[in-house]
Amino acid sequence: MTTGLLEERRGSPRYPVVDGEPAILTLSLSVQVLDISQTGILIQSTHHAKVGSRGRLRFNLGGQPFSAEVEIRAVSLGAGGFGYKIGARFVDLSEEHRLIIEGFTNR
Repeated sequence: MTTGLLEERRGSPRYPVVDGEPAILTLSLSVQVLDISQTGILIQSTHHAKVGSRGRLRFNLGGQPFSAEVEIRAVSLGAGGFGYKIGARFVDLSEEHRLIIEGFTNR
């Protein structure tokens, strides 16, 4: 199909969404863990985060896999103006993951 000067290459047509339905775009970003407690975590990232947004954080803590939903609570510029320090609180942390943090922090 040709529309004006542009050749249409899609396999199927697109249709406008009139009401602008909200959606979630999941992104995978690399971050550096700076510190951790039973209630939250401080990470450093090259990407800014919006206070109030939520995501899933996955990493190894003390050699054990750790995964938790977090809510961004604070964002500030990183040391020397490089990147961002992002403070997040854990949301519904499982007992298993609480024990992993406890074991790591008691070393």
